[in-house]
Amino acid sequence: MIIASRAADLLPASGFWYKMANADLFDLRIFDPFHPRSSQSRVMMRGRWASVPIVGGAAGAPLSEARILPSDTPRVLTELVVERYEGSKHWRRRGPRVVDMINDVQTDHLWQFNLHLILGIRELLDIRTPVSIGRAPTRSGGDGLASVMEEYQATTYLSETAGRAYIGGDESYDRDGLTIAWSAHQPVTGDSILSVLMDYDDPLSVVLAEERRPAGRQHAEGMSA
Repeated sequence: MIIASRAADLLPASGFWYKMANADLFDLRIFDPFHPRSSQSRVMMRGRWASVPIVGGAAGAPLSEARILPSDTPRVLTELVVERYEGSKHWRRRGPRVVDMINDVQTDHLWQFNLHLILGIRELLDIRTPVSIGRAPTRSGGDGLASVMEEYQATTYLSETAGRAYIGGDESYDRDGLTIAWSAHQPVTGDSILSVLMDYDDPLSVVLAEERRPAGRQHAEGMSA
C-alpha cells in the first residue's frame, strides 16, 4: 500500500496532485504548525501571490486553529480567481465550477475551507484516491513518518524530493519493510493547480507528467502512474 501526505494547503500546485493520484491513500495533515505567509493560506496564480485573509490562529499553533471569516474569504478568493483566470482557454468550461466550489464553502476554519477545495479539485481531475485526515503526530522526522505509515498499514511512502531535507539521513522509517519512493513529477508551472486546469485540455495528464531519468534510477526514485 502506497501512502502520500501533505498539509491542507490552499489550491496547491501540481506536485500535490501527482502524489495524490499515485497513492492508494492520501493523508491530509491539519496539525502541522500554522504559518500566516505559507502555502496554507496563499498560492501563486499567474506568477503572483493570491492570499486569503486570516483572522485567528497564532504562528506556530496547529493549522487546525487558524480561522477565516466565512463572509469574506470566499469572496476574496473568488475575486482573485476571476481576475487571474477569466479569459483563459478553459475558463468557460471549468471556471464557473471552481467559483461555485469556492462560494459553497461555509466554515470559519481555514483547513476545512482548503479541504473543501481539495476535494472539489480532486473531482475535477477525476482522481479517485481516498483522502484521510491524519492524527496529530507524536514523533518527528523519519520516526514520525514510520508511525504514519504504520497507522495506515502502508508499506511505501511517496514523498516529494523536498522531503529529503527533513528526512535526511534518518533511517528510522526503514524497518519492517517500510520504504520511501521519491516523486518523479515534472511540473509545467509552480502556480496553483488552477493554472493547469485553465490552460490545458487534459489537466490530469499534466499532473501525471514525469521527468525522464536513467532506467536504473526509475524504480528507486520514481513512481509510475
